Amino acid sequence: MNEPQVIASGKRLPQVDKILRHAKMVERQKEIRREVLLAVTRKVLSQLRSSSSGQACDDLPSIVDRIDRELDRLLEGSLQKVINGTGIILSTNLGRAPLSESISQRLGQCLAGYCNLEVEMGSGKRGERTTMVEEQLAVLTGCQSALIVNNNAAAVMLAVSALAKCKEVIVSRGELIEIGGSFRLPDVIESAGGILKEVGTTNRTRADDYERAISSQTGLLMKCHRSNFEITGFTEEAPTSALVTLSRQHGITFVEDLGSGALVDLSAFNLKHEPTVMEVIAQDVDLVMFSGDKLMGGSQAGIICGRSDLIKKLRSNPMYRALRADKLTIGLLEQVLIAYMKLNPQLQLPVLQMAVETLESLKGRASQFMAQAQETPGDWQMKLVSSCSTFGGGTLPGSDIASVSISFDLSKSSLSADKFCALLRQAPTPVIAIIQAGAVLIDFRTVSCRDQQFLLESLRWLSQQPQIKRI
Repeated sequence: MNEPQVIASGKRLPQVDKILRHAKMVERQKEIRREVLLAVTRKVLSQLRSSSSGQACDDLPSIVDRIDRELDRLLEGSLQKVINGTGIILSTNLGRAPLSESISQRLGQCLAGYCNLEVEMGSGKRGERTTMVEEQLAVLTGCQSALIVNNNAAAVMLAVSALAKCKEVIVSRGELIEIGGSFRLPDVIESAGGILKEVGTTNRTRADDYERAISSQTGLLMKCHRSNFEITGFTEEAPTSALVTLSRQHGITFVEDLGSGALVDLSAFNLKHEPTVMEVIAQDVDLVMFSGDKLMGGSQAGIICGRSDLIKKLRSNPMYRALRADKLTIGLLEQVLIAYMKLNPQLQLPVLQMAVETLESLKGRASQFMAQAQETPGDWQMKLVSSCSTFGGGTLPGSDIASVSISFDLSKSSLSADKFCALLRQAPTPVIAIIQAGAVLIDFRTVSCRDQQFLLESLRWLSQQPQIKRI
C-alpha cells in the first residue's frame, strides 16, 4: 500500500501514509472517518495514475488539494434546488412534479421523528400503512380499494405477477410503449412472468382483435394509455367500455394502465382533455394504474385502484413486499390527496398552478421581473417573447400551452449561448434554460413566484463573472 506509485510521465506519486500525515488531511480526520479518507485518497491517486494527459501532478500539496475538493464534493451531495426555465412542467430530469411549501412543511413535522406508519392508534396493534391513502382514493375516485407501490412500472409488474403469471397478457400493438430509461412494456410484462400476446396493428386495434386472441391461457386483458406519444391519421382503438364487456363475457380480468393519473378534468381550464381516473373507474374497469408524480402532482409512486378482491391478491403477492412505498411517499400522497378533497386544487398544487396560469398573469410577472433584471449589468439584451410550454414527463404528448419567456440576446456578448447556459447552471441557485434560434430563453410558466428572487440573484451573480463584459 505504501509503495510509491509511478505515473505516465515517469514521476512518482507520494505514499498514501505520507498524504494522510499532511496537515490538511490531519485536520480533516477531526471530521471524517479515516477509512473514508483512505478510500478517497486511493480514488484520486488512481485517477492520477490513469491520466492520459501525461500531466498528472506529483506535487504533494496539489494532490492534497485535489483530495480535499473531492471530499467537499462528496460531503455536499448532488441534489440541490434549481430554477426550471425550460417550460416543461413535469421535467423528469428536474424531478417531475414540484411540491408546495405547505405540504413539505406539514410532512416535515412527521419525518423529524417517529410516526404512526403501521400502528393502529386506537388498539395499539399493527396496522396497514396505506389505509388512509386508500380511503382518500376511494372517496375521490369511487374505487373499492387501492394499493401504493414505488412507481407505475412496478404497478404493472405487480398486477401481472399476481394475476397472470405464466399466462397470456393481451395488449394492442399500438400500446406497447417504451418509458424513460429505455424500459419497455413488453419487458416489464415478461419480467413479471406474463406471456405477452400482441393484437391488432400499430395504428388500428378493435375489440374483436382482443376477442379472437383470448384462449384458455389468457390471464389479463390490458389497455395502456399512450401518455408519451401520439398516433394520428388512419387510427382506431378499442374503447374501454367494449373491453370491459368482453372481459365480463369471458371471465377475464381487465386492467388499464392510465399512466398520467389526472384527478381533475383539465379541459375545464382550456387544456387538452385527459381521461381521469374517475372516468375510467366509472366504466367498471377491474383495476386502473397510474403515476403519482405526473398530472396528479405528487411524489413518485405507482397507484392501483379498483376491485377490493383483486387488490387483496396484489397485497398478498410476495412481490408487493419488494415494491411497496415508504413512509415519505405515503405521507406526501396523503397531503396531495387532501388538496384534491378541497375546493380548487389547481390553486394548491404547483403542477396545476403552472398549467392554468393565464397569459396575462405570466406577462405581468415576467415584465415586472425584467424591469428589475434590467438593472443588472451584463453583455446581453433582454426582451419578452411568446413561447410554448408542455406538460412533459410522458404526459399529454403533442399538447402545447401558450407561454411567455424572457429572451437573452447574446449577439453582442462575449459568450455563446451554450457557455451562457453553462454559467447559469453554476449559479448559487442553478438556472436551467433552453436555447432557441441562438437566443437563451427562460420560460416563466415554470418559474414560480417564490423562485423569481432566486433567479434575480443568479443573474446578478452571472453579471459579476469575469467572462461577462459590463455594458
